[in-house]
Amino acid sequence: MSSRREEDSYDHFFKIILIGDSHVGKSNLLSRFSDNKFTLEFNSTIGVEFTSKTLQIDGKIITLQIWDTSGHKKVRPITDAFYRGATGALLVYDVTKHITFVNIQRWLADLRNHADPNMVLMLIGNKTDITHEVTVLTEVGKSFAEKESLYFIETSALRSTNVEKAFLELVDRIYQNQIGRTKAMEVQETTALSRSVSISSGNNEPAHYKLKIESFSLLCEAGILKYESDVFEASGYKWRLELYPNGNKDEYINDHISLYLVICDTQGLARGWEVYVYFKIMIYDHIRHNYLTIQGGDGKRTRFHEKKTRWGFRKLMSLDSFKEAENGYLFGDSCEFGAEVFVVPKYAQKDQCLSMIKPPTTMNTHIWSITKFSTLKDEPLYSEDFKVGQVKWKLSLYPKGSKTGKNTNLSIFLRPHDVGSGSDDWRVYANFKIRVKTHEFGGTHENKEADHWFCKTSEGWGFPCFMLLSDLHDSKKGFLWNDTLVVEAQILIVGILKNLL
Repeated sequence: MSSRREEDSYDHFFKIILIGDSHVGKSNLLSRFSDNKFTLEFNSTIGVEFTSKTLQIDGKIITLQIWDTSGHKKVRPITDAFYRGATGALLVYDVTKHITFVNIQRWLADLRNHADPNMVLMLIGNKTDITHEVTVLTEVGKSFAEKESLYFIETSALRSTNVEKAFLELVDRIYQNQIGRTKAMEVQETTALSRSVSISSGNNEPAHYKLKIESFSLLCEAGILKYESDVFEASGYKWRLELYPNGNKDEYINDHISLYLVICDTQGLARGWEVYVYFKIMIYDHIRHNYLTIQGGDGKRTRFHEKKTRWGFRKLMSLDSFKEAENGYLFGDSCEFGAEVFVVPKYAQKDQCLSMIKPPTTMNTHIWSITKFSTLKDEPLYSEDFKVGQVKWKLSLYPKGSKTGKNTNLSIFLRPHDVGSGSDDWRVYANFKIRVKTHEFGGTHENKEADHWFCKTSEGWGFPCFMLLSDLHDSKKGFLWNDTLVVEAQILIVGILKNLL
């Protein structure tokens, strides 16, 4: 199956908009440029009208679609929709009517709110033939244009002064802008491809599909922009190849072969479907009798879904390299492409997901009251479980100290509880505060803050030297009241690292 665009006779397509108040001469500027006509009769444009014109720049065919929009306020909502997709705009005012120049600011704001920020803009002061009624001087228009980064020119549609120059200059600047953006895109793409494409060669034939083309040169000369292969099945799904023998013009590719893999017959798949694959595109080398294998994503899984049913290579291979006889890809004007598609799980065994949670302040604090504190021995105490950030936690406290704080300090530790469902490779992060509260009015709580990654081999983390036992038992500081100690744990941020399988 093949398809051919009706517009395949042009290299670039530009949409241009004429905007400005009514009666400034937009329609006459357009008719003068497109048909070299001018009318003294005033017929207000209703809504939007457009005309087409073809030009050549640097040997490239440029098709223009020029929209003449009404300046009436009542149709401005209609014209707003036509801003989208425009590559250039002419903002027109009447040099004999100052209010039309003042209103340019409003039209310019509309453009910048609705249009592509890369659009090329030109300010036009029209009707310069009425010299005795000029109210907007050239210097004023030029100064405003410089301030707003607009190109500027004055015209007379009646006398055809600078009309063609204005349009041609705008088109040339759009063209240069487009070429610059395309080159920048190609540089980015080349850099990305060098990082993300795996290329190898081997003798194995394509496992799932082979497409042989005889008379490749005739395919190119016939003007077939895109060739769609028959549907083939692989890994339980249906696929096809899309080949652009002269490059995908929609993506401004002219000197490379473009080739894509497309998933087909997706209507029967469940809503929100996703298919993950490893896929390879292969080109047969007739001289060495092996296949050049190109795999996207540098071996990573490729995700097809409802809004992305096509993946592949905008620049599979340059036409020069493909046609070079010694490379062996084109032999007797015949070539052969292949495809392999292997559906894989969404996640591999090693894939993980890190979720970071900031619990609300009303739910991130646990208070632990320890009564009869003076009767406690050296053994650690454990608080009840408390849940913060989807994780169960537990505090451990050593009344006589632990590790470096033994017999001198109160030791307090935090640990996640019941994590990992038996697995040994879980990890949980916490940014937390622990405080021992004073009962003394105006007293200062004892606070410590830390952050830590907890795992199977490092379950507890905290403070061996949280506070001196001498301070704890100092009645003037009020940490013990009726022989009760109050410990508060506040967990500010929780991170959970889980395996996706």
